[in-house]
Amino acid sequence: MRIIYEPRGRAREYAPLAVNLYTSCTHGCAYCYAPSTMQMKKDDFHAEARTRKDALKLFERDCQEYAKNKMTDPVLMSFVSDPYQPEEDIHRLTRRALMKAAEYGVPIHILTKGGCRAVADFPILKDTGPGAAFATTLTYLDKKPSLEIEPRAALPESRFRALRVAHELGIKTWVSFEPALSFESIITFIRKTHGFVDLYKVGHISRMNELSDIKDWRFFAETVISELEKYGKDYIIKNDLKRFLED
Repeated sequence: MRIIYEPRGRAREYAPLAVNLYTSCTHGCAYCYAPSTMQMKKDDFHAEARTRKDALKLFERDCQEYAKNKMTDPVLMSFVSDPYQPEEDIHRLTRRALMKAAEYGVPIHILTKGGCRAVADFPILKDTGPGAAFATTLTYLDKKPSLEIEPRAALPESRFRALRVAHELGIKTWVSFEPALSFESIITFIRKTHGFVDLYKVGHISRMNELSDIKDWRFFAETVISELEKYGKDYIIKNDLKRFLED
């Protein structure tokens, strides 16, 4: 059974390869799609951080094959869980996997809402290869809605600090604006982070549309693009948002 896999559908827009070391996540995000993907009840999915059986053994085997085949595509951690949910402080599963990736030269992209919890592992992440990157999802700027919608995730300032540290260490950085929940927050995020973020990936909201204050998606996309181009930033408009520009 392979643990490094090729994502399909919309996930493919984020990465050509991915790995999920955890099979659940305790951040408790209201918009989380992973419980249905994992065929679990939402409360059960968010109750505890479950680790995939033989995760490190399977990961090392796939890293060996990656190196043998002289592959270069980065591997994203992760889609169905957060690699730096609070319990990573106990399990150190992501840290140990990064050490294996560095051993075999498998560049890793970390996508997390764990903020500064990831910082201690940045030297290992950097050693995974020149294609390594650190990324975070940004939703709400203000503390109150952030805690309401992502109760156990790091607050925005912690995510900013982690991005800044990664940038200072020479690690590529990117931000995911998906789900897009707050028009004002996203514009402010760009203004606050453009000095230490290399790439922005901008999407829509795939479920629970009532959580978003964005109603005119074309105007949102055009405004975000204008803001990013003002700062000369690289960006990717995901297909589910791009379609509003093509209508």
